Amino acid sequence: MASEAISSSIMIIGAVLGAAVLITAILPAIFSAGDTFGTVSSSAEQKLKTDFRIVNTFVRDDGATDTVRVWMKNVGSTQISIYDLRKSDVFLGIGTGYERYGWGDGTGGTFDFSGDSGGYWQIGETLEVFIEGLLIGDTDQISYTFTLPNSIRRSVTFSKNV
Repeated sequence: MASEAISSSIMIIGAVLGAAVLITAILPAIFSAGDTFGTVSSSAEQKLKTDFRIVNTFVRDDGATDTVRVWMKNVGSTQISIYDLRKSDVFLGIGTGYERYGWGDGTGGTFDFSGDSGGYWQIGETLEVFIEGLLIGDTDQISYTFTLPNSIRRSVTFSKNV
């Protein structure tokens, strides 16, 4: 009888230890999977709420060089941070060449913008993007693409206003 009590106790202790090991091994995996699903759904929701439209384009002849100006309107249901705008990419194709521009002062491989209010591109607000110091021929086709860090992008093709 004492041997049965000892073996039952050993079995109970073994079952408790086994359950504890399983819980400590499996629960973190379940929680991290839940975090992943939450992150993915949050990212998808942000993409659905973010939208903008290109409303006007213009090439200004500055004498020896040209400036491309593009106006875009935030038509989504969320404001876009100035920091996201600064992390955006502009792709500009002129004739047969194509270049990527990052945020800067608008010259030398960079783009600049104006029209943000209070650190955000507000809903319904128009933003002007410009790139200076370009050489654009009168018959060149200009292909413009603006891409936000969350991969929302808009494109337009236009020509120089002669």
